[in-house]
Amino acid sequence: MPQPTKQLLVYQKRPALVKQPTENTWFIDAGEEVTGGLYLRAEGKAGQKIRILCGEELTEEGKVRYDMRCGCKYEEIWTLADGECELEPFDYKGFRYALLEAEKGVIVKEIQLSLRHYPLNESLCMLKTDNIWLNRIFLMCKNTVKYGTQEAYLDCPTREKGQYLGDAVITARSQVWLTGSTEMLRKCIDQFSQTSAVCSGLLAVAPGSTMQEIADFSLLWPELLMTDYLFTGDKKFLAKYYPVAEKILNYFSKYAGKNGLLNQVAEKWNLVDWPENLRDNYDFSLTRPIVNSGYHNVINALYAGAVKTVSYIEEILGYPARNWTELRDAYCKMFFREKAGVFADSEKSCHASVHSNIYALYFGLVPEKHVETVADFLVKKGFCCGVMLSYYMLNALAQAGRYREVYQLVVNQSEHGWVNMLRENATTCFEAWGKEQKWNTSLCHPWATAPISIIIEQIAGIKPEPKMPQGYQWTPHIPESIKTFELKVPWKNKELLIRKAKGQKPELVNM
Repeated sequence: MPQPTKQLLVYQKRPALVKQPTENTWFIDAGEEVTGGLYLRAEGKAGQKIRILCGEELTEEGKVRYDMRCGCKYEEIWTLADGECELEPFDYKGFRYALLEAEKGVIVKEIQLSLRHYPLNESLCMLKTDNIWLNRIFLMCKNTVKYGTQEAYLDCPTREKGQYLGDAVITARSQVWLTGSTEMLRKCIDQFSQTSAVCSGLLAVAPGSTMQEIADFSLLWPELLMTDYLFTGDKKFLAKYYPVAEKILNYFSKYAGKNGLLNQVAEKWNLVDWPENLRDNYDFSLTRPIVNSGYHNVINALYAGAVKTVSYIEEILGYPARNWTELRDAYCKMFFREKAGVFADSEKSCHASVHSNIYALYFGLVPEKHVETVADFLVKKGFCCGVMLSYYMLNALAQAGRYREVYQLVVNQSEHGWVNMLRENATTCFEAWGKEQKWNTSLCHPWATAPISIIIEQIAGIKPEPKMPQGYQWTPHIPESIKTFELKVPWKNKELLIRKAKGQKPELVNM
């Protein structure tokens, strides 16, 4: 079949720093986390060796941490032939630092970075404000999408190197904004749809041989499909993949009780959040597989949300739309605790985690008179969740009109935020809020790039909307504390510029 995406960019670049601590060692700093490898030229005698160490960070002693916290061990031995030899990397790594240790007499003549990523014109989408933290967060997220998008939306370019469905929902939204194109998104949608041949409820990783199944991710697949429609308005593409969405709902309906809610979804991993220590004491036994019968909140919020999204797709396509409100009512009846004004984790629990309320608010399942209560609860809780859930929390709060708090969470200075990553010397987003908050944290994880779409859609206020003549609507929510704001984004075959000067109202310019 014809390749549905562009070719990767593969090119060489000089490292930010190369120094020679001793006669036979060379230290390399790329200047930022990158994806690729080292291109080397060296001269020596046949059989002489160069030990090559790469890592995402340095140890406390200043050495390259090649036995990495994410689980990779980047140690290679290059055996030379007589005369001048050239090394081109066979596979790619995610790294920033490298060390070469050569045997005596070996001369290293050239050191270059061999970088690779999906094409991204960095001038298409740019942010400049008087808030330095906001600028740095946006750039860090942009770098993460750049180096984390290869032949697919990778969860990370180090450990798995896989396209995970849940990660892709967030990465795709960021990548489409940064590039103004949807071909990688469409390939992603199609690749996961093809896994319905294995299980109609979809696999969590595609393409590849990893047979991992995560219920939460499968129920988020319709979100991917809607992202394409919002940016393209293409009903034909929507109709082509609608049957896959139907299959997903039919698959999960086998777990439904008389009230329509899901009980003991045992065949797939019920994730809720990852890592486990960021589940906010979620009150339900999340064994793999689920062995205890019973209804728990998150899987049902995601199911109700998927049914709602598919119902909306049916309306767009002019099909008879399923009634999702009965499921919403059953969900509220089982999990909403009237006295507390928030949602509990399971049918028998009174504990309310942040997770049980994020998805409820995100999918519009909260009774209207209690929206403020749930939003207050989430604001008070803050990011006591994993990085992936931040995307849904920020969007949920925005839907509740809490734009000021959305901005405050994006730039918050606590240990759970993007500022904390920057304090820990991040140039790309971490898998968790901090290096030590997960036992095997990767330091380039695009599921953490929510600020790109949040800044564009919720703060700058540009939202894709096919029903509008121009394809988008604009309602800015730039905080007064930001005195100057300038955001350029690609839109179709043109560019949009949103800017705010000190003491003036925001304006939008078609370029």
